Amino acid sequence: MKISTLTFLLAALLIIAGMAVFAVGVIGIFRIKYVLNRVHAAAMLDSLGLLLISAGVMVIRGFSYDSAKLLMTIALFWIASPVCSHLLVTLEAATNQNLPQDARAVTLEELKKEEEE
Repeated sequence: MKISTLTFLLAALLIIAGMAVFAVGVIGIFRIKYVLNRVHAAAMLDSLGLLLISAGVMVIRGFSYDSAKLLMTIALFWIASPVCSHLLVTLEAATNQNLPQDARAVTLEELKKEEEE
């Protein structure tokens, strides 16, 4: 099966974009301080990143059983990810005694003042 240059470029662009989303998400997971915010970064990782990489592979493979399997995998992740995120956040809310202090809304001025101290 020979693919055209345009098909290859589109697939490569989608896969590279998906890898970039994964990279930003992983950096976010390690750099963000609070668990509730980390859950958001992880959710972006497995929803958008997986979609882009799978779409790139689907472009290369064309319409086939492989594409159907990838679509089912995306659907499974999109159903399971919010449930898992909700369970993690519920566990954090139930076990973290400092949650009101950790999850408070901070203005930009308060943040600058905290950094100066």
